[in-house]
Amino acid sequence: MRILFCDRIQNSDAPDGVKSPALSDTTIVNNTVTINLDDTRKINCIGIGNTDGSVFAVNGQIINFAGNGLYLFSLPEPLNLSRLEIETDATYVGRISAGLAVNIPTSVRKEPSFNSTAEPRTTLSGQVVAGRGGHIFRAVSLDSRYKIDETIMNEIKQGFRYISAGYPFFINLEDEAYKLPFDRLYAIDRNQRNLSFESGVARFLYSRRWEFEERF
Repeated sequence: MRILFCDRIQNSDAPDGVKSPALSDTTIVNNTVTINLDDTRKINCIGIGNTDGSVFAVNGQIINFAGNGLYLFSLPEPLNLSRLEIETDATYVGRISAGLAVNIPTSVRKEPSFNSTAEPRTTLSGQVVAGRGGHIFRAVSLDSRYKIDETIMNEIKQGFRYISAGYPFFINLEDEAYKLPFDRLYAIDRNQRNLSFESGVARFLYSRRWEFEERF
């Protein structure tokens, strides 16, 4: 999987709605978005959530939006950018993120699920009364064995201020899509406020089981 741990948009002049973890906090973009970062940063991806747009041109990189999640640039190396210039057919967007997507290979075993928070009940006569409210969401459990290296750990450290505050991750699962019913996700890890890792080899390599739940 490819995942963005350190969202450089959080330290920029982007509108508050673009930075908000809640995708319902939409921002009118009027087909263009210009975001000045706090410094020159390595950027190889963009996370997009909740938009009516279908195409995003990010500093010349064309992104075809196909659902909330992480989109990778089609370049061999990250761009060094101090400003994001985005042209799009969108009129609004819920959240935009950008930074350095890291690659964490996962084991063959994948555990996707479809879930609901609705609470139906059964009457004394055996009839089902549909649960009111609630929402439907996807989840997936992925295991990475000794794939988290120093570069990845550094991205986690830099982004932990917002990770620990509960900001969902933008995730790209195209490498796992051969065994999953979806290839992108905007999700939290169930234990992201207390990220723990397992070591067991002589080198700087760690393992972790990721438990992602979709957020909106």
